[in-house]
Amino acid sequence: MRDQAEKLRQMVKNSIRDGTGNIIKSQSSKTRVITVTSGKGGVGKTNFTVNLALSLANAAQKVLLIDADLGMANVDVVLGYSTKYNMLHLLEDNISLPDVVTDGPRGIKFMSGGSGIYELANLSNHELQHIIKQVTLFDNWADFILVDTGAGINRNVLNFVMAADEVIVITTPEPTAITDAYAMIKAYANNQGTAPVNLVINRVLDNEEGQSVVDKLTKVSSRFLGQQVKSLGVVYEDRNMRQAVKQQTPLILSFPDTISARCIDNIAHLILYGNPVAKPRGIRGFFHRFLDMKW
Repeated sequence: MRDQAEKLRQMVKNSIRDGTGNIIKSQSSKTRVITVTSGKGGVGKTNFTVNLALSLANAAQKVLLIDADLGMANVDVVLGYSTKYNMLHLLEDNISLPDVVTDGPRGIKFMSGGSGIYELANLSNHELQHIIKQVTLFDNWADFILVDTGAGINRNVLNFVMAADEVIVITTPEPTAITDAYAMIKAYANNQGTAPVNLVINRVLDNEEGQSVVDKLTKVSSRFLGQQVKSLGVVYEDRNMRQAVKQQTPLILSFPDTISARCIDNIAHLILYGNPVAKPRGIRGFFHRFLDMKW
């Protein structure tokens, strides 16, 4: 298994050939891979991720959204779309990347990757090369790849978090959610994560409540973990968000002028123009790190 892992890492590191055998030049990727995670379920993580993708798309960014929640994948439900295939279907002769990737609103693209990614460890070298060769072509297209993880801090979720260029931890002001968000940050720090960790407080009633949670998490993370955490902002409690979920139309599309939509737009603006990652490693680098941890 170790030999297989080493061969796979070389596949990802090296130049990849297209269907005609020509080399796709290995260049520094401009694609930023951001994992959005939470310590617990029910904090609005998937809704936030989908709406962040649309807000970035409104700012003329090309966005690929990967649903990596193995147990409760529901990005397609939030978007009001149905998906038939996941990443693993790329091994089938009659299935290609356009079949697996669904075109969403405002030009975003999304795919279910959860179960397909977890099965990569059981594939042959030839099968791995076939999948990675196709998926990493997004480094030539996407500005952002958002990875929506499952909830909790199990090993599979943590692998996604550790592999990203940037991490967003989302929580609510509820004490249990704050505790679990801290547990995620602690697990990341204990595993010597090096990517920037960002924080979003969802469903706040007012700015004071949101700032209180930010202060608490950033201070304890710095003091007890030595982990710097940057606040990206808050998203206010908004009944329009619940209405958008019922309609299966994302908030940014159905209620673009509501307060929570403006909050998400502000967060997207900060991601774009705040402190961009110096050297994004793209989806090729993401898979290299993810698979390195899987073995």
